Amino acid sequence: DFDNFDYKGPSRSGGSSLPALPLPGGAAAPNKMQSSFHSSTSSSKGTAGSRQLRQPAKDTKLKASILSAPRQDAGTGRRRGNAGGSSSNMDSDEMTATSGKFNPFGGSGQHQEDESVISQSRLQVNVALNEDLSCSYRSSQISSCSVEGVVQVQVRATAQTAPFYLLLRDPTEQVESFQENRRFADDVSDAILAEDDADRKYTISVPNGDNYFPVVRYKCVEDLRPVPIRVQTRAKTEGTHCRVALQISSNPNNEAKLTDLTIIMGVPDDIEGETLVTQPAGGVWNDAKRCVTWCVEELAEGEKFQLQARFQMAPGAPYDQNGEKPMFPVLVRCQCLFAQLSDLELEIREIPEIYPADVTMKIARRFRLSHRERA
Repeated sequence: DFDNFDYKGPSRSGGSSLPALPLPGGAAAPNKMQSSFHSSTSSSKGTAGSRQLRQPAKDTKLKASILSAPRQDAGTGRRRGNAGGSSSNMDSDEMTATSGKFNPFGGSGQHQEDESVISQSRLQVNVALNEDLSCSYRSSQISSCSVEGVVQVQVRATAQTAPFYLLLRDPTEQVESFQENRRFADDVSDAILAEDDADRKYTISVPNGDNYFPVVRYKCVEDLRPVPIRVQTRAKTEGTHCRVALQISSNPNNEAKLTDLTIIMGVPDDIEGETLVTQPAGGVWNDAKRCVTWCVEELAEGEKFQLQARFQMAPGAPYDQNGEKPMFPVLVRCQCLFAQLSDLELEIREIPEIYPADVTMKIARRFRLSHRERA
């Protein structure tokens, strides 16, 4: 079992090894991984169910489209300390808006309306907070980890031009640097007031409509090393065949279930990939990329599942039962909706002297994971 794994620690425990595979003839070495490697899953609550594998798409890369229905989120008024991060400007080719150039405070004349009408204006700001975790492990020890995020906004207002303030708070100083998109954001952090209770402050002005626009991105400190999943593999040779056991475990402390999992396992050149047999069925061999791909719809908090692949080894392959074993690197991609990895908080406020309005905000949080595992 993997209960001794320290999910909160900066590195993974190297003391626990994957349980032994069943031996030929039906005998099995002491282990807790099921000898049949069927598609059952177990959760931290002790329940089990059937894991349904789905056919991999032609493009296994996760979709990067913005969430269309942001989820209401509250609680942005906690006291914060200074983030201590640096600030810079985004390159226009790295963060591009979905419409033409836009003058944030252009003279369209809408601010010359009667003050009593303007004061009744409404401003709905939908915020999408997307974070990306990329981590690599070698021999069950973390070798690299990075967390980056981007804030995107969609505006619905009674006027075509509706500028507002975006306040960012980083209480635990997890953000190393911020970078604004100068096309839509202006850093006014030097003018932060005591009542703002913020670490960064921006004036934002994006076109009113259905599109989301990236306004600020950020990079977190190296000490932030979340571990949403654990991946373990073990290979065993049997005569001219090789079997690989793969187990994926979800952190029971995850805020929500992991979805859209894509598991990609690389296969060495001296293993005949076209002889692949997987259990449960569902693994797909890609001869051009020499990899096996599985797709799983979701994995709940604390849940785990196992996969097995069996191959024929090429003649002359330098592997034997008691000696060298083939290496099968694994890449897992997935996402988690309504959750984030950092402690960054956001708040939207009106700019009274430019566009007084009744401001409301909805925020959708999501993180994506790219987890690489090598023996």
